[in-house]
Parts: sequence; structure tokens; C-alpha cells
Amino acid sequence: MRRPAALLLSLLCLPLTAQAAPWTKARTDKDGTLYVDKASIRKVEAGRKAWTLESFRKPQSAPDGKQYLSVRAQQLYDCEARTVTLQSQLFYPEPMAKGEIVGTYKFEAFDAETVEPGSRYDGAMKLICGRAR
Repeated sequence: MRRPAALLLSLLCLPLTAQAAPWTKARTDKDGTLYVDKASIRKVEAGRKAWTLESFRKPQSAPDGKQYLSVRAQQLYDCEARTVTLQSQLFYPEPMAKGEIVGTYKFEAFDAETVEPGSRYDGAMKLICGRAR
């Protein structure tokens, strides 16, 4: 009887572990911390795609005005041009992408931003461009 109960419990916990990404810290500043999911890095024709997570110290406002403390974003990094292009965002009410999503945005055409040395995305670019699959 104990064995089936333990198996059932472990199966119920599986979705929780599937959502947890092994985040690698890319940068911390006065506003919060930026992380990269190194397992998500994929080489594509235009560069490399990866998921990042920004966890903020103070509440931020999403485009629709809802408050959030963290945002997961899929971005396209052009390692040669040193640019990053936002592709989608998921906003969370709690730090480290916890809680029920308060907003989701997918961008069909978003302008690339130059990544300056020492800037917010410089650490992420170093992690992402230093590794490809």
C-alpha cells in the first residue's frame, strides 16, 4: 500500500519540477536580477534564442497596467551584431516567475536593441553567445 501512494505522490509533483528551470544569474543591480535558462539556448538562422527571467525588487507595470514582480522573456540574440530582440513575455505577480501569470505578450515584429558592454543584457549575451546547440 505504501508503494502506490509514494508513486502517486511523486507523479503529482512532476508538473512542479517540469516548470522549474535551472536559472543562471547573468546580472544583479539595484532594480533586480536577470537570469538565463541555459538549457533553452537554441541556435537559429538569425542568432540564438533563449529564455530569460527578470526578478524585480519593486513592483513593475505591464503594458496593460497590471503589477508584476518578475517576467520571463523569450529573446533573439544576434551575437555578431550584439543586439537582442524581444519575442514574447510572461508576467508573474511574485519573484522568480511564481504565481499565476498576470499577462502574456507575443511580439511579431519588435525592433532589435543594441547590447552595450556593461548594460542590462550584457551578462545574458555573454552566457547565451558563449554556448549554442
